[in-house]
Amino acid sequence: MEQLVEREIICKTANETKNLAREVAKFLPANSSIALIGGLGAGKTTFVRGLAEGFGMDANVSSPSFNILNIYSGVVTLLHLDAYRLDGSPQATDGLMLEDFLIPPYCLVAEWPELLHGFLDRCGLKIFFTVGSDFSRRIIIRPAKCWN
Repeated sequence: MEQLVEREIICKTANETKNLAREVAKFLPANSSIALIGGLGAGKTTFVRGLAEGFGMDANVSSPSFNILNIYSGVVTLLHLDAYRLDGSPQATDGLMLEDFLIPPYCLVAEWPELLHGFLDRCGLKIFFTVGSDFSRRIIIRPAKCWN
């Protein structure tokens, strides 16, 4: 991968998914917002583990399903948000006070971003995950047009 362009990748293992995320991390502009779109068990948290590694972090990345937001510090502040338990209302999104945590340079990664009011319209990168019948992951990377 030489730059962030729209592409489709099949990952057959969790390590392949993490390797892809490590590569993506190299090309993210400062202060990035990423939407991870896919069902339960599709590889979204595994992808975030790879991003953290790509940012040089030795973090124990886990799903923030119950506490909604995990923050990992390094050369980049990685904010890992899981909106699965939110109701999609503007009040729920505003109640997170995300702007208080956006310490540059940052990378905000949201799982279940469709439940964050207005986030999909503002994020710079959308990554779609689907699980194949052979348990491989089909991952589509779709950058905002201004990144191309």
